[in-house]
Amino acid sequence: MCLHVFQSGSSFIVSDQAEFAKEVLPKYFKHNNMASFVRQLNMYGFRKVVNFEHSGLMRLHHDFIEFQHSYFLRGQEPLLDFIKRKTQALGFKNEEPWVQQVDLNQLLNEMRILHEYFNLSKSQLKALKEQIESLWREIILLRQNCTQQKEFIKKLILFIFELIQTTKTKKGPSGVKRKL
Repeated sequence: MCLHVFQSGSSFIVSDQAEFAKEVLPKYFKHNNMASFVRQLNMYGFRKVVNFEHSGLMRLHHDFIEFQHSYFLRGQEPLLDFIKRKTQALGFKNEEPWVQQVDLNQLLNEMRILHEYFNLSKSQLKALKEQIESLWREIILLRQNCTQQKEFIKKLILFIFELIQTTKTKKGPSGVKRKL
């Protein structure tokens, strides 16, 4: 086989470009042109890895070529959904107008959704802020009530204590009521 996933799982290697172009490309593409395949990889964000040890200045095998993509990782299949074909910037002559319109409509729709989400979040934040302010006002009132109740209980205890003291002094030391 002329196609191998690199040991780290972050790239793949085409070890024999001629065999790959002859055997593999026609099975999956309408051509067997290696340069076209490389161009397609570039359009999807794959980049050729220049490794001085293997394919740079000291190239050991002339047909050896390695490609990597930040979302191409072994065991991370969900990341493959993020590998998308690059779209050209709006206004390029070779891009179809309907493609520009679809991209523009999609962007406008996403912006509308984000704007609605922002407004909803803003109103929820305002409501939470009002609730927090209301709770703080209630806490202040409860603290005032608690302080007033403490003062009332303190006065009530003093009154009862004085009442008991005056009753004791009127009865005398033996507890028998004296005539005045």
